[in-house]
Amino acid sequence: MRATSKARTPRRLAAGAVVAATVGWSLTAVPGGAAAEQADSGPELVFEQSGPIDGVRPGDSVAVPFAVKNKGDAPATRVVLYLRGSQGLAYDKRYSNCVYEDAPAQDEGPAQVNAECDIEQTLEPGVVYEPAEPIGLDVLDRALYERLNLNILAGVGTFPEGTQHGGGADPVLRLVARTAPEAPGTVHGGELATDITAENTADFALTGSKVKGERGRTVDAKVTFANKGPAWARNDVYGPIGVFDVGIPRGTTVTKVPEFCEPAGAATYRCTTPYNYADEDSERAYVFGLRIDKVVANATGAVAFVKGDHHWGTLPFDRNRTNNTAEITVNASDGGAAAGGASGGATGGTDGGAGSSGSTSGTGGTGSTSGTGTQLGELAETGSGDTLLAGGAAVALLAAGGAAVAVRRRTS
Repeated sequence: MRATSKARTPRRLAAGAVVAATVGWSLTAVPGGAAAEQADSGPELVFEQSGPIDGVRPGDSVAVPFAVKNKGDAPATRVVLYLRGSQGLAYDKRYSNCVYEDAPAQDEGPAQVNAECDIEQTLEPGVVYEPAEPIGLDVLDRALYERLNLNILAGVGTFPEGTQHGGGADPVLRLVARTAPEAPGTVHGGELATDITAENTADFALTGSKVKGERGRTVDAKVTFANKGPAWARNDVYGPIGVFDVGIPRGTTVTKVPEFCEPAGAATYRCTTPYNYADEDSERAYVFGLRIDKVVANATGAVAFVKGDHHWGTLPFDRNRTNNTAEITVNASDGGAAAGGASGGATGGTDGGAGSSGSTSGTGGTGSTSGTGTQLGELAETGSGDTLLAGGAAVALLAAGGAAVAVRRRTS
């Protein structure tokens, strides 16, 4: 399904008057959770299942049709339609029998654009209904992997004083009976999820740091993950959207491990983003405490993205690969720090960006000062020239994910 383009700038929704109380539905909780949980007898509303929408671009307007059937044995009255859109979308119209809300990010969930529509109609058994016009959505500049979820229930009163007390000024959203016969083998479900993939990119970037110090001193070495946009990105599963390995420089022992990082082999830690999404223009710092056991000039640990738990490969939406690797360098020769030299810390702060929590200290351990490394699984790792994730290996890991591929989000 291809979207039609409008020659206009997509508008963003103004902040809703209703404050989000929970992730997902915060206007009113969906009674029973889904249409499938309604009574065995009486009305039963189900959606015809449809495919994804691909090929849209920021600035487009896309029409999302849907069809709902009353599979029950009684008419459905006082129908309520629930819509939950991802944050890269905006509703093109605001119907008078719907209330709208921009729900901010909560806990582990991204921001959403929600609506509830009170449809004071009777849906007869065996009849398929469609909206008088498809739901119109604007594709925003930040759009990439988007989704519109729909639920519909009968016998639920949303607006006690009547349908005209909704949040919009447009005409009433109505359902009309479809005259064409239902196609054989049509698949139905109690919920409908339409994936909308925009042709857009998200620039994931890694930044390392240079630290220096004398033998016995503990320094903070910071690695920063950032999404430079223009799109926000979310995973197709509930795993983290960004995964990267951090090599520990030779001659040092890890005494503090940042949150969302864990050992992944000798002298290597694997770190992830906290959630399965990363907003555009957001960043998070990961600060490692490194004790300098032996001063080694230009001791370097490579930092690089690796394939995470999803179906895409390594960051197919990221067309800029120049910032996908970084380094932690201890006692760089250009800064001049040998044994007994001046000591210092990592540059920059230690706080994460928007949507992230601060780093926490892990359990420290004592590593070998000879640079041979401790046993795998220990939280403190000592860097080693034999086990260090070198720059070439980091590039190989990155290349394993392949070049940028077609941007398409699988339905989870």
